[in-house]
Amino acid sequence: MLKIASPLAASLLGQEVSSTLSEIAAGDIVECVDDRPSRPDSLVMPRWGGLYTVASIRPADDGFSVRLRELTPSCHLGGLCGCGHCGWDAARFRRIYRPSGGLIAALQGKVCEPA
Repeated sequence: MLKIASPLAASLLGQEVSSTLSEIAAGDIVECVDDRPSRPDSLVMPRWGGLYTVASIRPADDGFSVRLRELTPSCHLGGLCGCGHCGWDAARFRRIYRPSGGLIAALQGKVCEPA
């Protein structure tokens, strides 16, 4: 079963989600899957389909707030964020799986031939 990171999306799909754990972590590469502003003060938005690096993630309200290395969000105080508490809902992103070099090397190793 697919785990939905956003409590709102989960409730619409009839799923329960733990609000203490997110599938996204700092350092992850994520793809934006929702670029629609949800607040009138959201002037800076990630681009749909764009790839970003998660700088930090923290619990916020009943979900998670994501900060990206490549973008500075609009601030609830006005202008670009200077307070450090602004970000985007984690449900706007999906984690991109990037295999480690060790896994790639193991997959390129010699394959057993059929007997």
